[in-house]
Amino acid sequence: MTAIFGIEECNAQGFIDKGVVCYPHSPDGKSDLHGVVSAIKNEDIVFIKHCTPQSSLRIKAVGVVLSDYPTESDLGTCLPVEWVWQGEKILESFDEVLSLCGNALYEEHNVLVQREIINLLPEKYQLPPEE
Repeated sequence: MTAIFGIEECNAQGFIDKGVVCYPHSPDGKSDLHGVVSAIKNEDIVFIKHCTPQSSLRIKAVGVVLSDYPTESDLGTCLPVEWVWQGEKILESFDEVLSLCGNALYEEHNVLVQREIINLLPEKYQLPPEE
Protein backbone atom coordinates (compact mmCIF):
# COMPACT_ATOMS: atom_id res chain seq x y z
CA MET A 1 0.00 0.00 0.00
CA THR A 2 1.29 3.42 -0.94
CA ALA A 3 1.81 5.94 1.86
CA ILE A 4 1.38 9.69 1.49
CA PHE A 5 3.85 12.11 3.11
CA GLY A 6 3.45 15.87 3.59
CA ILE A 7 6.41 18.25 3.47
CA GLU A 8 6.20 21.82 4.75
CA GLU A 9 6.89 24.28 1.91
CA CYS A 10 9.65 26.14 3.80
CA ASN A 11 11.57 22.85 4.09
CA ALA A 12 11.16 21.96 0.40
CA GLN A 13 13.20 24.66 -1.33
CA GLY A 14 14.88 23.20 -4.42
CA PHE A 15 13.05 19.86 -4.28
CA ILE A 16 11.04 20.37 -7.47
CA ASP A 17 13.94 21.79 -9.52
CA LYS A 18 16.21 18.91 -8.52
CA GLY A 19 13.52 16.17 -8.70
CA VAL A 20 14.00 15.02 -5.10
CA VAL A 21 12.54 14.92 -1.63
CA CYS A 22 15.08 15.29 1.16
CA TYR A 23 14.96 14.24 4.78
CA PRO A 24 14.53 17.05 7.32
CA HIS A 25 17.39 18.29 9.50
CA SER A 26 17.40 18.46 13.27
CA PRO A 27 18.28 21.78 14.99
CA ASP A 28 21.97 20.77 15.10
CA GLY A 29 22.03 20.56 11.28
CA LYS A 30 22.21 16.77 11.04
CA SER A 31 19.69 14.80 8.99
CA ASP A 32 16.78 13.82 11.18
CA LEU A 33 16.29 10.30 9.84
CA HIS A 34 14.74 8.66 12.89
CA GLY A 35 11.57 6.88 11.81
CA VAL A 36 11.62 8.42 8.33
CA VAL A 37 14.22 6.47 6.36
CA SER A 38 12.39 3.19 6.47
CA ALA A 39 9.02 4.91 6.10
CA ILE A 40 9.34 6.49 2.63
CA LYS A 41 9.45 3.88 -0.11
CA ASN A 42 9.53 3.64 -3.89
CA GLU A 43 6.13 4.66 -5.38
CA ASP A 44 5.00 6.48 -2.22
CA ILE A 45 3.33 9.84 -2.80
CA VAL A 46 4.84 13.05 -1.39
CA PHE A 47 3.30 16.49 -1.41
CA ILE A 48 4.58 19.96 -0.66
CA LYS A 49 2.14 21.96 1.44
CA HIS A 50 1.73 25.18 3.32
CA CYS A 51 -0.65 25.65 6.20
CA THR A 52 -1.23 27.59 9.35
CA PRO A 53 -3.34 26.36 12.28
CA GLN A 54 -5.84 29.22 11.79
CA SER A 55 -6.15 28.73 8.04
CA SER A 56 -6.42 26.09 5.36
CA LEU A 57 -4.09 23.55 3.83
CA ARG A 58 -2.51 24.61 0.52
CA ILE A 59 -1.07 21.82 -1.62
CA LYS A 60 1.69 23.20 -3.86
CA ALA A 61 3.05 20.06 -5.57
CA VAL A 62 2.56 16.29 -5.66
CA GLY A 63 5.22 13.74 -6.56
CA VAL A 64 5.89 10.02 -6.72
CA VAL A 65 9.05 8.55 -5.14
CA LEU A 66 11.17 6.74 -7.76
CA SER A 67 13.56 4.69 -5.57
CA ASP A 68 14.08 3.16 -2.13
CA TYR A 69 17.72 4.29 -2.14
CA PRO A 70 18.66 7.77 -0.89
CA THR A 71 21.54 9.74 -2.36
CA GLU A 72 23.54 12.68 -1.06
CA SER A 73 23.16 16.09 -2.70
CA ASP A 74 23.75 19.71 -1.77
CA LEU A 75 20.27 19.59 -0.22
CA GLY A 76 21.16 16.64 2.05
CA THR A 77 20.04 13.02 1.99
CA CYS A 78 17.38 12.73 -0.69
CA LEU A 79 15.20 10.31 -2.66
CA PRO A 80 14.46 10.87 -6.37
CA VAL A 81 10.91 12.05 -7.09
CA GLU A 82 8.89 12.65 -10.24
CA TRP A 83 6.90 15.81 -9.47
CA VAL A 84 3.70 15.08 -11.41
CA TRP A 85 1.54 18.05 -10.36
CA GLN A 86 2.28 21.66 -9.44
CA GLY A 87 -0.14 24.43 -8.67
CA GLU A 88 -2.20 25.46 -5.67
CA LYS A 89 -5.04 23.37 -4.32
CA ILE A 90 -6.68 24.83 -1.22
CA LEU A 91 -8.35 22.52 1.28
CA GLU A 92 -10.45 24.13 3.96
CA SER A 93 -9.84 23.48 7.67
CA PHE A 94 -9.05 19.90 8.60
CA ASP A 95 -8.33 19.79 12.34
CA GLU A 96 -6.24 16.61 12.13
CA VAL A 97 -3.99 18.05 9.44
CA LEU A 98 -3.58 21.48 10.90
CA SER A 99 -2.16 20.03 14.09
CA LEU A 100 0.75 18.75 11.96
CA CYS A 101 1.48 22.10 10.32
CA GLY A 102 4.77 22.57 12.13
CA ASN A 103 6.13 19.15 11.13
CA ALA A 104 8.79 19.27 8.41
CA LEU A 105 7.82 15.79 7.15
CA TYR A 106 4.98 13.55 8.27
CA GLU A 107 2.83 10.70 7.04
CA GLU A 108 -0.63 11.94 6.06
CA HIS A 109 -3.41 9.85 7.64
CA ASN A 110 -6.44 12.07 6.98
CA VAL A 111 -8.50 10.17 4.39
CA LEU A 112 -10.09 13.36 3.00
CA VAL A 113 -6.67 14.91 2.39
CA GLN A 114 -5.33 11.66 0.91
CA ARG A 115 -8.27 11.54 -1.52
CA GLU A 116 -7.66 15.14 -2.64
CA ILE A 117 -3.96 14.41 -3.24
CA ILE A 118 -4.69 11.21 -5.17
CA ASN A 119 -7.18 13.14 -7.34
CA LEU A 120 -4.33 15.48 -8.37
CA LEU A 121 -2.26 12.59 -9.74
CA PRO A 122 -2.15 11.97 -13.51
CA GLU A 123 -4.32 9.12 -14.79
CA LYS A 124 -1.43 6.62 -14.99
CA TYR A 125 -1.16 6.77 -11.17
CA GLN A 126 -4.90 6.49 -10.50
CA LEU A 127 -6.49 3.30 -9.21
CA PRO A 128 -8.66 1.44 -11.72
CA PRO A 129 -12.39 1.97 -11.16
CA GLU A 130 -14.13 -0.63 -8.99
CA GLU A 131 -16.45 -3.01 -10.82
